[in-house]
Amino acid sequence: MPPADLPTADLVAACRCGELRAQETFYRRFFPLLLPICLRYLPTREAAVPVLNQAMLRIFQSLDGYREEGALEGWLVTITRNTVLTHLRDESRAQRRMLEGQFIWPFEVPNDALDQLAVEDILKLLARLPDHLRVVFSLVVFDDYTHAEVATALDITETASRWRLRKARQLLQAAYLATHQTKSGS
Repeated sequence: MPPADLPTADLVAACRCGELRAQETFYRRFFPLLLPICLRYLPTREAAVPVLNQAMLRIFQSLDGYREEGALEGWLVTITRNTVLTHLRDESRAQRRMLEGQFIWPFEVPNDALDQLAVEDILKLLARLPDHLRVVFSLVVFDDYTHAEVATALDITETASRWRLRKARQLLQAAYLATHQTKSGS
């Protein structure tokens, strides 16, 4: 049976044996699930795909440790998210030149604005955020992290996490409002 037609459990077993065609099939099968995870945290597809490739490498190296107790997809998402966070932490340590006070917005927009957007629209708006804001927003909103967990994951304070979430919401809402007014005003 060609690897593309294998049930997931058999595909995982073939990948554990190091079969390259099975690994390619695995990659192609789970790429659509995992790429959006990376896009939540990284600004472009060009930035996200190399990090996803790192995550896939970690997944293949860790398949022997997968105990099949939970859903495979959940395990893959966790490894991918942790790989992205590690990448961002390493990148942040190298830069450490973020100017958090540079974004000043003169007004507040109601929090229900994001409820009216499609997933693609939200990802486009997220891509416009500075990295330090996008990551905190994604961890809290999409992955249900607490501010304490965000602080630990990103090596920042809980206060910084709260500030970044608030600022990200403000910027997203302002971007939504600007887009919405442009479309409805035309």
